[in-house]
Amino acid sequence: MKNILYLTFLLIPALPLPAESIKKLIETGKVKALLRSTGGHQENCIEIKLKNMTSSAIVVDVEPGRRLEAVTDSADQDLLIVKNQSIRLAAGETFLGKIFAFCCQKKDRSPAKDHAFRVGAMASAALVKLAQFISTNNFTSDAVQNSIWVLSDKHNLSSVHEGNQMENTDLRRMTADLAGIEMPWYYISYKSIPGMVFSDKASALSGKIDYKLSTNTSVTIIVKNTNGMLIRTLLENKPQQPGKQNVPISFPVAGLSKGKYQILVLDDNTNLIHSREFEL
Repeated sequence: MKNILYLTFLLIPALPLPAESIKKLIETGKVKALLRSTGGHQENCIEIKLKNMTSSAIVVDVEPGRRLEAVTDSADQDLLIVKNQSIRLAAGETFLGKIFAFCCQKKDRSPAKDHAFRVGAMASAALVKLAQFISTNNFTSDAVQNSIWVLSDKHNLSSVHEGNQMENTDLRRMTADLAGIEMPWYYISYKSIPGMVFSDKASALSGKIDYKLSTNTSVTIIVKNTNGMLIRTLLENKPQQPGKQNVPISFPVAGLSKGKYQILVLDDNTNLIHSREFEL
């Protein structure tokens, strides 16, 4: 009787392909890329067309923190990628999609539709960390844009609002840490001007003033400039009981000069109870 030898083959699952940087793949000729503006400077503002030029499958890593550089017009803003994408391409395959990015040059203009961009270098270490943080969270678009400008253009952190549901609190804190600055206690809103990405014209300030009273007293809250000139009275002779006070404030600041100001909390004898500083 013949002995029959049975061979058993183990099926080993193929390992996942490692993702390679889009910049490296373009430079080595493995991928061709065409980037065009959709007309705007926020969110899905870049259309990307990728073609795999090789005979093997590849995975393209579109990294948060990489800059997209304006080509058609040098006056266009560069854009910062803030959402990670891993795009798998079969041999010879073409992909068409969008890149999620935001302006990182607030003084330049928003690119027009179909203006060309190229894949540039990674941004500064701080901007890369911020972009990676944004990529794994869900913040409002205005807060994302203003937080990027804090690092790219020394923008005022008070422009990053915490949101109706405090959804941007962590973004505000991360931006302050990366910029090496204190989180302001207040928020500044800016005037919108058609055709301008950012007007730099402060329109309103809001926040909360916290202080403690030891006795019953009437409280007055005023705003003064650095020369001691009275700018505005926010609260006048309001009776308050002893204990911790948390007073919301909101007032227009349009027309005020840039610089530092003080908010003073006074009792009915005009003694200073508390003071806070803000800057426009």
